[in-house]
Amino acid sequence: GTKGSIEGPYYLSGSPELGWNGTIPMRDDEPGTPMVFAGQVRAVDGTPLSDAKVELWHADDLGFYSQFAPGLPEWNLRGTWITNADGRFEIHSLRPAPYQIPTDGACGQLIAAAGWPSVAARAPAP
Repeated sequence: GTKGSIEGPYYLSGSPELGWNGTIPMRDDEPGTPMVFAGQVRAVDGTPLSDAKVELWHADDLGFYSQFAPGLPEWNLRGTWITNADGRFEIHSLRPAPYQIPTDGACGQLIAAAGWPSVAARAPAP
């Protein structure tokens, strides 16, 4: 794999840290449907992991990622949450819009074999 396939497309290190519970940085008029993404990070033996980093980034409603498209605030829709003593985090953001996953090549073969739909999240605009 490549660094981008391991870290994730459009990943950037250094996003703002927001404690264990916070709202992702966004424009005041950011369009989209509010969502809360919450969970708990645990070790393989089930022990909660405190101080684990949970990073989230996603495109805006038009499919653009901050720092990859002009005119967006530097850390728009990017943040890092640090789990609390119980390994919990709670992220307040906007629900990403759907996009078409490529259905050719190995990705398409996996989707077909698994019987998954090919729509997951909106692709970034070029």
